[in-house]
Amino acid sequence: MLKTFLAKELNLLLLWLLIGFFAGFIYSIELLGISDFNSLLVASRMRSLHISQMLYGFFPLVLSILPFALFDKDKILDVSIMTNLKRYFIVWNIFLLFMSVTILFGNMRGLPFYDFAYWLNFILAFSGIFYIIAIFLALKNYKNDRPLWVNISLIVVITAPLLLVFLMNPSYGQVEKTLVGPHGDNTLGMSFALIPLYYLLIKLNSTKNFVPKKNILWIIPFTGYIISLIIRNFFHTLTYNEEWFFQYLTLLYIPLLYFWLKDSSVNFKINPYLIISIFAFVFVDIEGNILFVPQIRWPVHRNDLIIAHAHIAMGIGVAFMAMSILHYILPKLFDKKVAILWTILISFIGLVLSLSGLSEAGIIDVNIKYFWMARAFFGFLIICLICFMLFKNLDIKIDSKMKLYHLIGFASDAIGGVLLILIGNLLFTQFGFKFIGGWEYVVFAFMIGTGTIHYFGLFEEGETLANVSAVIRLLVASMFIALFTTKLIDGIGVLVGTYDASFAFIYLLFLKDRK
Repeated sequence: MLKTFLAKELNLLLLWLLIGFFAGFIYSIELLGISDFNSLLVASRMRSLHISQMLYGFFPLVLSILPFALFDKDKILDVSIMTNLKRYFIVWNIFLLFMSVTILFGNMRGLPFYDFAYWLNFILAFSGIFYIIAIFLALKNYKNDRPLWVNISLIVVITAPLLLVFLMNPSYGQVEKTLVGPHGDNTLGMSFALIPLYYLLIKLNSTKNFVPKKNILWIIPFTGYIISLIIRNFFHTLTYNEEWFFQYLTLLYIPLLYFWLKDSSVNFKINPYLIISIFAFVFVDIEGNILFVPQIRWPVHRNDLIIAHAHIAMGIGVAFMAMSILHYILPKLFDKKVAILWTILISFIGLVLSLSGLSEAGIIDVNIKYFWMARAFFGFLIICLICFMLFKNLDIKIDSKMKLYHLIGFASDAIGGVLLILIGNLLFTQFGFKFIGGWEYVVFAFMIGTGTIHYFGLFEEGETLANVSAVIRLLVASMFIALFTTKLIDGIGVLVGTYDASFAFIYLLFLKDRK
């Protein structure tokens, strides 16, 4: 049941991942000065979209499946649970759509992270309602006492929406209080958030009854984080030494994870993604604590944000937490080869970014553009890897003229509409058309909608969806040609009208009612 659901959702999930990496790639080539895009693809928006998709797109959505993977392992999932899980995914995907589009048009908060409009967090909180309902429905299916992992999952999912709205608040939220400075207590809190997830992942992959031990190793850092929040919000801004102390509490997580892996007998052969994720977590933990030393931090980075540190933490650590779930459920698509290739590419990105930091600090004398070129190149390879996985999962078979028609319609309208949204102003100017920058974007979005109809026609109800698309195209064609003949718009009216009418005629005259 869960495997079927995830296989259907995976295409959209991979699309969000592709958007995130594409935005990062565009940002990287803009740093090289290759093009200062006079469009929506400006550097600040691309950076914001890249980071926001990494933090709120593919990876957290997949991670949220974790409790249900454990429910599936215990064989307690039913239709009502999956219905609410689907609703949760629908609302979250709507959030990602609104977040991406608003960032593209410049609605940002100017934050290093979580740079989308604050009101969007309420959509996320709304999605959490369905998630909590699904969790409670699953709990009802346990006839005996609930396992420990279930209680941990329950605490996480109930508190997460409330913490989300609180921490992201522009007036008193934790994020905006840590824009500058080493924010060691914030690092402690983010690190702790991963510990229950690692417990659940180890529980999922363990072939025996895993019982966590050495709990004092997470209780001490958690207590420290609570104390840091109290000091920061009610007494005074934390000093460097105070943040230093809280930062070093994260080192206790290293022996904790070692004991958990040892007791569970989970190894690289069982789930390579999980083991690589834990190694990345340990690496980042040690690296972060070393770089917290002022005498090392200042000459290396000359800033308060650690270059490449976040890329290893997110690109391998958190990413592979999510992919370890996919490996467990869909092992043929997320196999060992993908794990190794992804690790190599992200590691190279982390390496060249670290070297660029040394170059900026004047420790090594190398043209920094060489490192930025390498980052763009490795980022492009990751995009190719994501595309490969996406096409492999799509498994489209063009075995009829109708499917070929839908494929061409999808490519021309959906993909074409996306390109027009991103660089439509440049293309219009190039071909001599007037571009206002308002209603055109609505038309581009409508194109994507029509292309999406063709996409669904590749899999089911091909004849019906072709009829729907033909009606839409004829209505649009008549409207554009009428606007052109009354001189309300320029030659773009003839171009769009002719294209849509021709596409509809091909179906109506040569494909309709033909088997």
